Amino acid sequence: MSIDKMKRDILNSPMAEVRGTDRIQQMLDRHDESFIKRMYQLMVDDEEVAIME
Repeated sequence: MSIDKMKRDILNSPMAEVRGTDRIQQMLDRHDESFIKRMYQLMVDDEEVAIME
């Protein structure tokens, strides 16, 4: 998956809605590819936990 797709998915996630898309966008702009990949994985993990609950 491309970094751009990961960024779009992160910005469209419930996490971004709660924390604010502007704040998340600033964070994505400041950090490198490895940070974005870790953030994406955390988002996916959080969504899996929410589904199981």
